[in-house]
Amino acid sequence: MKTIGIIAVFILLSFGFSKNQSKVKITNKSEVIIKGKSNVNSFECKYDSDFIENDLQVSISRNNSKIQLEGAKLAIKSAGFDCAHKMITKDFKSLLKVEEYPHIVLNVKEINMLKEDLIAKLNVKMAGVEKDYLVPVTFNPNSGNVKGILKLNIKDFQLKSPKKLLGMVVVNDNVEINFNLFLQY
Repeated sequence: MKTIGIIAVFILLSFGFSKNQSKVKITNKSEVIIKGKSNVNSFECKYDSDFIENDLQVSISRNNSKIQLEGAKLAIKSAGFDCAHKMITKDFKSLLKVEEYPHIVLNVKEINMLKEDLIAKLNVKMAGVEKDYLVPVTFNPNSGNVKGILKLNIKDFQLKSPKKLLGMVVVNDNVEINFNLFLQY
């Protein structure tokens, strides 16, 4: 979810400017998949790629190994996820409170370059609650591809895991958001 905004930062890294403003497009070739588990099974919810295409106007400033970003903020539609099973999708959208909070907002604040590793600092706003995360990412400047995995606990956003069959089926609070984004700039 949150992760799409990180891509804008990586594109800017490839330019090597100390201060720059750039337009970045996240193409519908990109994928965002949320993976979770219950005490019975695992599930995957894919974000509909038709909702992914976005243009971001990003300003960056570079200070040694730290790149600070402004405008790398993306609002994705909470209802854009499909879990390949009607009831799981319904429960997932209920968990995200899509009627009350129609967007999940991802804001990439900065990118830190540690030797060969890239760590993105991003702020995620979901169900009205904000939390900062550090996410290791990879970036291929030739293809404009950014990949990473954001691990989070839904309780951080004051969300409760759904329980089914009188509590016999319980969803784990920890989920992974896998993102594979393709950028054009």
